[in-house]
Amino acid sequence: MTPDANNSTDLILDGHAHAFPDAIAARAVQTLAAGAKWHAVQPWHDGTVKGLLASMDRAGIRRTLLCSIATRPGQVTKITDWSAAIASDRVAPFASIHPDYEQPEAEVERIASLGLAGLKFHPQYQECPADDPRVIRIARAAARHGLAMAFHAGYDLAFAKSDIASPQRIRNLFEAVPGLRLQACHLGGWQDWEESLRHIVGQPIYLETSFCLGQCPPDLLRRIIERHPPELLMFGTDAPWADQSAELALFQALPLARAAMRQALWENGCRFAGIRP
Repeated sequence: MTPDANNSTDLILDGHAHAFPDAIAARAVQTLAAGAKWHAVQPWHDGTVKGLLASMDRAGIRRTLLCSIATRPGQVTKITDWSAAIASDRVAPFASIHPDYEQPEAEVERIASLGLAGLKFHPQYQECPADDPRVIRIARAAARHGLAMAFHAGYDLAFAKSDIASPQRIRNLFEAVPGLRLQACHLGGWQDWEESLRHIVGQPIYLETSFCLGQCPPDLLRRIIERHPPELLMFGTDAPWADQSAELALFQALPLARAAMRQALWENGCRFAGIRP
């Protein structure tokens, strides 16, 4: 069902999800699913914005931060334009700038002028370490214009293990760019959560839970949650690669106080993205 705008208990924000333009959604979902190397994944919606909204309605999710990834410099302006076209009170798109894009500052300024929420960076798909000087350049421009940045952190299903998205590199980036609102996805390092405890947890960096609940060992998950500021924890799913309804149920079963749960399901995500609650 669609959330009731007057019912505060329905204020839920998914801090990490994906969708694609209608013309390429089916192919993109099929290609990405086939590329998983660590274990099989399946899409839980068809990869379109309409499919995402239907999934949100089933789960009772009001708003989603939709992350795009520019895997080539030539995709950057197209992603910005598409993100602006689909933005709504329910979908807050994050655009993406490839590290080899020639004029990143100008595109960051355009993204900000269009009212978009922020930028998504994925070191593996963009073949660039998180603390590379090109990324720091983009992040500094984002901070100047008040844009948030979401970073894939840790290993990735489609790639062999490497450190290019390691918690240490995410921390290096954060320290290089004062004032940046930064989200380290997957609790700061997918399948590298011990390193997240060392380098990310406890820092003023947002963490979201996508692809972690049911995968991160329970004791390690508990330590991460206990040691990270509750105002910096966010619910996330990575839809369509997870069932938003099932992920929400897992999240609501976490040992969080009621106020912290409310923050993580809504307030923190809105603050991170710089959007009105």
